[in-house]
Amino acid sequence: MTSDITNGLADLIRTAETMTSDVGAKVSEILREGLENPLSLPKIRRVLSRVVEVVRESAAKRGDLELASRLDREGESLLEHIEEIRQRLLSYESQAISEDHDSNADKDFRSSTVADATLMLQSYNGIDPSPVRPMPIFHERGIAVNEGFVRTRSIELWNDNSRLEIHLAQFQQNYGRAPKSEELLSIMQGDLPLAGVETTDQFDIRSLAKSIAVNGVRKPPVIDIDGTLLDGNRRVTACYHILEDTTGAFKPEEKQRAEWMKVWQLTEHATDQDREAVIVSLNFEPDFKQDWPEYVKAQKVHADWEARLALEPRATPGRKRQSEIRTDIARKFALSTNEVARYVNMVSLAQEFEDHHVDTRSNDPHAVKHRTSERFQYFDELNKGKNAGGVNWSLNQDDTFKQLVFDLLYDGKFRNWSQIRDLKYVYENDDAVEVLAKAQQQADIDSAKEDVDDAISIARTMRAETRQTAANTKIRQFTEWLLDLPVKSFDSNEPGCVTQENLRRLWKTLRHVETYLEADETSVD
Repeated sequence: MTSDITNGLADLIRTAETMTSDVGAKVSEILREGLENPLSLPKIRRVLSRVVEVVRESAAKRGDLELASRLDREGESLLEHIEEIRQRLLSYESQAISEDHDSNADKDFRSSTVADATLMLQSYNGIDPSPVRPMPIFHERGIAVNEGFVRTRSIELWNDNSRLEIHLAQFQQNYGRAPKSEELLSIMQGDLPLAGVETTDQFDIRSLAKSIAVNGVRKPPVIDIDGTLLDGNRRVTACYHILEDTTGAFKPEEKQRAEWMKVWQLTEHATDQDREAVIVSLNFEPDFKQDWPEYVKAQKVHADWEARLALEPRATPGRKRQSEIRTDIARKFALSTNEVARYVNMVSLAQEFEDHHVDTRSNDPHAVKHRTSERFQYFDELNKGKNAGGVNWSLNQDDTFKQLVFDLLYDGKFRNWSQIRDLKYVYENDDAVEVLAKAQQQADIDSAKEDVDDAISIARTMRAETRQTAANTKIRQFTEWLLDLPVKSFDSNEPGCVTQENLRRLWKTLRHVETYLEADETSVD
């Protein structure tokens, strides 16, 4: 069989080379790959499809009558020759699995056929492989596609993905070869350290895995007829991440959900232009999907949290059960437990904000919710610092101050969320609070923002002066205490004496002080 295919390809090359150099050179280059390298049947079919494509392109571009006449005569013969080999391949493919061949070449062929068969579309959960209808459009090009299921572990990652171009070049430089499939998977998962890659989850595989564990793969990856992955590296990697997990992060049913994957598969008639159109369409053209606002997602998480607590009123803060509830909600919404806690806290404070503006300020409830959604990120900062001296602690010490901040936030008088961090300093300074209240009364937004800037500036300046005063007081108290120490405190033979390590630290500090004094004296001179 192998020699038959080889002879067929050789004859095809000779036929092409009798034509114009335009056709012959291109066709020869394509077909020689099949002669020099052992190809599986699907890959040979791809080669032949490319030959058809070249002939058609040349026919479309021909201009003179002599060339047109030659292509009309021999081009048709070439296409018939291609079709003859294609039919021969199909015949071999239908017989290969049932026949028992003994030659090494036939064993190689059988191994190739079995390998290809593992990526043939299969039925799963009562759903049989079928053509996708209507025919999908990729980059203005209708392309025939079948859909069905394959085992996730049978899909190898796409090593021509431009997303990995830098990583693959770096691996080649480090190891002198291209990565194997398992190494490519490690690169995608962040398990293979590469210089310059600062995050261990650069492709955000863990978050995607959490989503797939809950929902499955919602958008089918696209594979070629031979199983080459054209789109979906991250989705396949995330499924591998679920299947290979040994930490218990994924339940058995979630692993089962990732075991089989629905895919779209190009047919044997797909051309290189078809493959290029798929890649461009799915990676360059935006899908215009708009994620839910974080406010909306957080509201759903908070509602679930409240409902769970209502069913278990004994689940008080700090209890193990409450932690378990957070973990369950995290699984349900494909979030981390920290994200669940963050959303719950943000919504709780946002509800106070909404109650204030509806009940106290008599604003329209829907207008208030819109404003809350627009400013939702601010509530994350307003929740930070629950210990004494923090932002949230300051808000909860004085309802008047909290309402002042809520009013400024509603009117858009903070320049950015980073200003929220300075509110703890404003709260400590009456003058700064007075200027902040002035901003509240300002009708002009730009003038109000300047007042907020001034309030923060005053608070920062006073804090710096306070810190300086505190430093002087501490130094004076320390030197007085040090001078009052009895001499025997420095005797190493005495119990409880000052250690040599602390004496060296003190000496180093005093030498710094000496440097400052010398610099000050020099400037005076």
